[in-house]
Amino acid sequence: MVKFAQGALAALMLIVSSGFAAAQTILTETFVPEAALVGKARLKVLLFPVYDASLYAPEGDYRKSGPLALELDYLFDVEKERIVNQTVKTFERRKLGSEADIANWRKIMGVHFSDVQKGDKIMIAFPDLQTVVFSTNGGKPTFVSDEGFAAAFKDLWLGDNVRNKRFQNKLLGLK
Repeated sequence: MVKFAQGALAALMLIVSSGFAAAQTILTETFVPEAALVGKARLKVLLFPVYDASLYAPEGDYRKSGPLALELDYLFDVEKERIVNQTVKTFERRKLGSEADIANWRKIMGVHFSDVQKGDKIMIAFPDLQTVVFSTNGGKPTFVSDEGFAAAFKDLWLGDNVRNKRFQNKLLGLK
């Protein structure tokens, strides 16, 4: 009986996670027509894996100005405030906005970000140059319409001045 219960629980978890994955895929295709994988990379900080990232673009052809989506599969729990603070530090270090811009973007992230649990799948879509769409586990998307924020946020992964060029190259499907 215990083995049956364990098997049933494992099957239920697979169905639920498959449902999240299917919903996430549908959302990605909603914001990126003919979405296909460009590349995948694992982000590590001090040898600790943080998330697996997948980049999608129309027909797998990445263009900075075109629609694209990132899917982040988190590998451990992270509190919202930590994500916001690290993002703000990166904006400041890389000079991706003015002090006023970054203060405004902190507020935006405070509204649209949430605590992340191991196994959560976050979709970040950039359907155009001024919009960022967020969704967790295939849930209801939230939208930010701010061209400066959209450009700076996209540059965290795909900008010219990234800290981890190897990660970026893998994400872009390069060596």
